[in-house]
Amino acid sequence: MIPLIQLLLILAMVGCGKEEDGNTGLVNPNKPSPKAASEKLITNPIFENAIRRQLKKPGHLELVFPKPAELTKADLEKVTELSLSNNKLTDVKELEKLTQLRDLNLGDNRLTDVTGLEKLMQLTHLYLGGNLMAEPPKGLEKITQLETLDLQQNLLTAVKGLEKLTNLTSLNLDWNQ
Repeated sequence: MIPLIQLLLILAMVGCGKEEDGNTGLVNPNKPSPKAASEKLITNPIFENAIRRQLKKPGHLELVFPKPAELTKADLEKVTELSLSNNKLTDVKELEKLTQLRDLNLGDNRLTDVTGLEKLMQLTHLYLGGNLMAEPPKGLEKITQLETLDLQQNLLTAVKGLEKLTNLTSLNLDWNQ
């Protein structure tokens, strides 16, 4: 009888987790609570490492103790240049959070679509050569600051919409269809 009372007291003291964070009280390192997962602004580790290199902030691939702090919105606003070439990328979701980005290199990946980049209104140089795009990215005409656009070595057969980029001083369309 006494062990049963002790067990009930232990359960009462420990509890079953808080309802607001979705935690059941059981620790599962492979499934963080929804609250913890929503705090991470950049979830793609390739993007995160490139951003950390640009900001000169230690990352999770380096020996850092204690664990490095998560990237903040203020951190993301400091990034003006980013190179993500040769990473076998197939999407660029999350890059739209880099609102001050001026120079972006996405060359030599596996991109067919770069939806979201049209939100990067500060872009002046965009390198998309060596990808798998069959048409120019939709929405690029919204980036009125764009001066350099590299679309070489893609699968382009037409380039409609690029005529609206009136600030372009360099356009590379070599080695397309």
